[in-house]
Amino acid sequence: MNAPSGSLTPADMTPARIVETFSPAWFAAVMGTAVVPLAISFTGAAWVRPVAAVFTVLAAAVFVTALVPWTLRWFRYNDAARRDLEHPVAASFVPTMPIAMHVLALDFIKYPDLLLSPAAAHTLALWLWILGTVGIYVLGWVVLLRVYRHQQIEVKHANFGWFIPPVSKLLIPVAGLELAGLFPGGADLLAGVSLASLGVGFFLFVFVGAAVYHRYKFAPLPPGRLAATFFIGLAPTAIIAVDLAKLLALVKHHGLLGLDPVVLGPLVKLLVVANWGFAAWWFVMGLILVGHYVRAREMPFAMSWWAFTFPSGALCVASGLAWTMSGWAWLGVFYQVVVVWLLAIWLVVFVRTVQGVATRRIFIPAH
Repeated sequence: MNAPSGSLTPADMTPARIVETFSPAWFAAVMGTAVVPLAISFTGAAWVRPVAAVFTVLAAAVFVTALVPWTLRWFRYNDAARRDLEHPVAASFVPTMPIAMHVLALDFIKYPDLLLSPAAAHTLALWLWILGTVGIYVLGWVVLLRVYRHQQIEVKHANFGWFIPPVSKLLIPVAGLELAGLFPGGADLLAGVSLASLGVGFFLFVFVGAAVYHRYKFAPLPPGRLAATFFIGLAPTAIIAVDLAKLLALVKHHGLLGLDPVVLGPLVKLLVVANWGFAAWWFVMGLILVGHYVRAREMPFAMSWWAFTFPSGALCVASGLAWTMSGWAWLGVFYQVVVVWLLAIWLVVFVRTVQGVATRRIFIPAH
């Protein structure tokens, strides 16, 4: 069971081998699927709810399915799982498991009566948020500690996948601030953890972003299989825009820290549009960069292609919020364009993933 990954073929990918080499990036597929119901929610079309139900069920099914080999690997092939934590690229995708819990929690908050009763959906969302928050912090500390102790990391290893462990804290307030309104008995703790996480995620975004941007300026571009990770760079400010909108909604309906919604409202609208602006700029820059890889024929399919989906979905949500809060029609047009992009790229990546599963080629490890 110790053949070099480069010598493996689809025929070698037995169930045991798949568990041993199982990629943590599979949970990026959950994130990219679960974000679609949130992204399309601003359209107001009649087809939104049935489509949201399909994507939520599919995301939950992929999560449960992927959780089995992911968990077995830690017990049966612990050395292989620990090696991912030492890898300068793969380590960043390990926390996608608890992050996926948060995105699923948001689906159950947004559509509480779609699959369950509202009370059951809210309770499930709360537990997903709690477990996901603990996982995000614990795995984030584990990954960063190992990165700090790593002796072979070079500038050329940097990629925007490095955003995932530290910047995932920004996602905690998105559901946390809504849950603070739904569960007033725990509102202080839910809001406190959410706001603290917003601070942690924001400053780590600045620190890590500077390090990764340095690589893109002073080292060769990453290999084609990592091209999609550039899109992760648009997620932080898109999520910050959503955080701010959730904060304003909580202050309006339940109050928080004595904040005045009348005073806070205009400032939040300004910051939502500003943060959306950076994410939108990064989206266009991402398309330009990916175009370079496509023209050079240097972009083979890999699980990293799922990095196209969740950040694009986050941009859709931020665009929808910027549109509704500003009332600017041109933002509505932009929102519709990125929703079409999200659905199109999700379909492409999903089909390629299914094909890879059918041939077992997708299970061959990239490292």
